[in-house]
Amino acid sequence: MKYYIQLNNKNITIIKNDLKGTLSSYVVIKKNNIEGIFGVSKSYIDGLVKLEIADIIRTRKFSSDSYIWINEVINYDGGKNYALVKVHPNLESLEGTYLSTDIEDINGNLPYLEELEGIKKDGELFFNYYFKKLNTSEISEKISYAKLYKDFNWIIAMGVHLDDIVAYTEKTNSEIYALSSESIIRLLRYIFLVLLIGFILLYLVEKNQLSSSTRLLEKEINEDALTRAYSRKYGESKLSTAFKQYKNKGEEYAIMMFDIDNFKDINDKYGHKIGDNVLLEVVKTINDIIRSSDRFIRWGGDEFVGIFPGLRQDHVIEFGEKVLARISALEISIDDLSISTTISIGFSYFKETDLDYNEVLKRADDAMYESKNQGKNIVNILL
Repeated sequence: MKYYIQLNNKNITIIKNDLKGTLSSYVVIKKNNIEGIFGVSKSYIDGLVKLEIADIIRTRKFSSDSYIWINEVINYDGGKNYALVKVHPNLESLEGTYLSTDIEDINGNLPYLEELEGIKKDGELFFNYYFKKLNTSEISEKISYAKLYKDFNWIIAMGVHLDDIVAYTEKTNSEIYALSSESIIRLLRYIFLVLLIGFILLYLVEKNQLSSSTRLLEKEINEDALTRAYSRKYGESKLSTAFKQYKNKGEEYAIMMFDIDNFKDINDKYGHKIGDNVLLEVVKTINDIIRSSDRFIRWGGDEFVGIFPGLRQDHVIEFGEKVLARISALEISIDDLSISTTISIGFSYFKETDLDYNEVLKRADDAMYESKNQGKNIVNILL
């Protein structure tokens, strides 16, 4: 967790405004001449995600005593302490220790150097080396597949010992050759092929389950913790994608920006708990109106951004007025209080002269402030 406090009357800054760039989500609170930011750092969220994924991988079980291990790259140039062992079910005592690219196996191979060079070149590789079998002290040749997950600087790998494959193949072959009927031999070969395909499919299913778990974690990161609208980090990514779609394919997107009228007065009069409930009710109401293809984002404080693919300009004012009507009709009951509120909306669209999505946001923001200047609870569009 990180925060800052600024005392304007003494001109004392505890932490600069650029702290906001290190936070995954935050809320700004102002009281008289005191301003505070409370939020969750991006590094804290990333750390939680890494721990959760590592725990999932550590408990995965596979056939033939196979397992997944993870090394986190610290220095892509290699050398001493170039990586850290994050997950290793075969050698749990090594987790948290450092690796070096000059480590040799019993046959003089440099597996960590080969792995690092392979993922730097192609992002993934197959390679052979000698390593201890699971739950034994026996060392044998192993074939492994490793892939780099760049977002975490993780090398995720899985392998199987060659003598296990040979033993299984020899056992199967001896049983096949013991049969006298050529037709039975062909049938058993077919069954062996089906079993092999089944093993591959099972591996892919387990991999897909891991991907599903990762997507659930990403969903938590992409949501605003208070309102469950999409987070600003997620919104910036979607705006960038929408702008590329507009530039490459001419797809039309209506971009909306609004904030809650007199929201500071609500916080000052009733307290921030009541203010939070107002935010929650506004977000719930908007989500009831928009389509599944639309994206509704908490941009910061009481300011929100909407991305509406395919919403034409001749319909946008009508849609904005529908939103205004639904919000102004809200009666937010909290204890013995009944609070109503309004919003001011601005719309804009991408233009050929835009260099990035920030320019359409600026126009939508200007349109929103024009709505406020005209008396609030109004929608405007600026093209």
